Amino acid sequence: MHFLRCRAIARGALMSLAVVLLLTAFHPQALAETYRRGEFAFEVAAAPAWVRVSDVATKWDPSAPGAQGSSWRNWLLDSQFARFGGRRWRYFDRASEAISPELLSEAGKFEVEFNPEFQRLIIHELAVRRDGHWLDRLNPEHVTLARRESEFERDMSTGSVSAMIVLDDLRLGDVVRARFSIDGENPIMAGLDSDGSPFAWNSPLLQRQMRVLFDPAAKPAEFRAAPIAPASVTKTPEYLEWRYAAHFVAAINDEDNAPIWYRTHPQVVVSEKRSWGDVARWARSLYPPPAPLPDDLLQRIEQWRQLPDVEKRVAAALRTVQEEVRYFGIEIGDNTHRPAEPAAVWTQRHGDCKDKSRLLVAILAAMDIEAYPAMVNANRGKAIAELPPSADAFDHVIVQVRAKSGIWWLDPTRTQQRGRAAAQETSDFGVALPVAADTTGLVAVARNPDFTDRTSVSERFEPDADGATATLSVRSEYVGAAANRARYDLQRNGNDEVSRHYADFYRRRYSEVDVAAALQVEDEAERNRLVVTERYRLAKPWTLNTGSERALDLTADTIANSVALPATLDRHMPLALAFPAENTHRFELKMPAGWRWKGESTKRELVDPAAAYTYRAGVDGDVVFSEESYAARQASVGADRVAEHLRWRREVREQTFQRWIVALPSAVADQARKTRLNDLVRGVMDGNKANKDKKHD
Repeated sequence: MHFLRCRAIARGALMSLAVVLLLTAFHPQALAETYRRGEFAFEVAAAPAWVRVSDVATKWDPSAPGAQGSSWRNWLLDSQFARFGGRRWRYFDRASEAISPELLSEAGKFEVEFNPEFQRLIIHELAVRRDGHWLDRLNPEHVTLARRESEFERDMSTGSVSAMIVLDDLRLGDVVRARFSIDGENPIMAGLDSDGSPFAWNSPLLQRQMRVLFDPAAKPAEFRAAPIAPASVTKTPEYLEWRYAAHFVAAINDEDNAPIWYRTHPQVVVSEKRSWGDVARWARSLYPPPAPLPDDLLQRIEQWRQLPDVEKRVAAALRTVQEEVRYFGIEIGDNTHRPAEPAAVWTQRHGDCKDKSRLLVAILAAMDIEAYPAMVNANRGKAIAELPPSADAFDHVIVQVRAKSGIWWLDPTRTQQRGRAAAQETSDFGVALPVAADTTGLVAVARNPDFTDRTSVSERFEPDADGATATLSVRSEYVGAAANRARYDLQRNGNDEVSRHYADFYRRRYSEVDVAAALQVEDEAERNRLVVTERYRLAKPWTLNTGSERALDLTADTIANSVALPATLDRHMPLALAFPAENTHRFELKMPAGWRWKGESTKRELVDPAAAYTYRAGVDGDVVFSEESYAARQASVGADRVAEHLRWRREVREQTFQRWIVALPSAVADQARKTRLNDLVRGVMDGNKANKDKKHD
């Protein structure tokens, strides 16, 4: 990651060669030809002299992964980085082959993203190997440059430009090779960046190389995941070379629901040796004392000062920044890492994560509350602690509040958060680098001390005396993070749309459902507690409807969703859990006079090291009830325990599905049989009449 982004960003797609890098311009390359497309340009030239161009194998070794059954073959993946003599130049070379006709369209499309403000794109080669011969396919006239702003839908403007190429006449068996360089680095990074590459992907690699050139006297630092072999180190008068290589690399299958800190693909990350304290000093230079705040904001701050305690003041300021300053980031030039002045952010009423965080810190400082921006990584979480200290290790900024009662972590980019500051939720960032004078290294980001995430659902069925129809009342209580999510859904979609969605949920289960009362919402902002009440009329509630018995099928969806099985069941990666989370689901059936439940009172407890589940059912007066509860005990399950944990989930899921059978009084049963017989006779008569009418026609 080479610039701050305040939304989670998907891993780079090697298949489409989409590359996003921000770099500063270096001296023009000799013998380069420049091609302009309006205000933008790219160059075509040979690779720079420091690059060692790799050969592509003439055939795929039959013993290599991908010889059979693969959809893609990566013949060569080569990344080379120049970090010597003031250079920041990155070279990429990929030769790949689509094995199926359905992938040919993807194989023939290339997109390279770059920022013309401080970088150059140099295309070296675009070729196709067919029947053992390489055919030049680089036609500069077919290269399109467009400011596509791929992050605009994420409410970010980066100033990036995409070079897009579509190949003609691509056939099965063709190997497509593309080589290009991006020259330069954003000066805001001050040389504190890093370089890295994955050494396995979702399709097999025949040959993989990563080469990094440092100044001769440099002291490199690296992160190298197993099973990547150590670097081969060579020193020349011009540079120090670290070279990593791998051959016959099997594809890695992504497994869903892995924790963000887990590295699904082994990688190498290198930089010059430095400390996190060095990075912290760089960060502090980007956050100078703010200019005076606007008068209208100062008036608001004075009102907040009158609140009874620090926590309420912080909560009021946080909510204002979250919801009165919309999220939008203009991340061009220095703005990739340098936040805007708080006064400007407040006046324009928009900013990205670093802008909103700096604004919140300035507001809190005006109330004598100690707080600092804190840089985190939303994609990697605590895994950045393993990396060489670098300025580009971060992609998000939150706020650290140092209260007398402890440390609070707040995210000004979230919305619909209510309640106490000490109970606010943040993502699982793991570690952070506060922009504070006393920061010498990464610090742990713990959950705020009063954080909760609790959902309680109660469904009550009340049949009519004859058991033909029933009323269903649903009460859902959300507390903490669960209330934030429910509130966000209601605010974004509106009560009417949410009500339709809820009603359709029960229609899928009970077929004929009428809404008996409008959706009711009770929102206690102070406690961050939200209650939603629904009421329906069920025409056919019963799964089984005989003369003497009724059966009602029930599913505790609140619990079932928590123990849903992941898409990948044969797992080799850890499994993430929503943590901490507590869910309860209660069913009640109010039985009319004379009805009798044919079940038995039951208690059951299923315990796993990662979570706990309890179930109990019985009769309380004229009400049959069951109550289920689930609580997560840890944030993830290790790969060595996933199989055991999934067996536990299956057992819990079986329990969440239940059928209640009730016996009806004889009078009700007799009347039901008569009604059913009359319906049957009426159906036969209607059928006979229809046949006679058809004959007359």
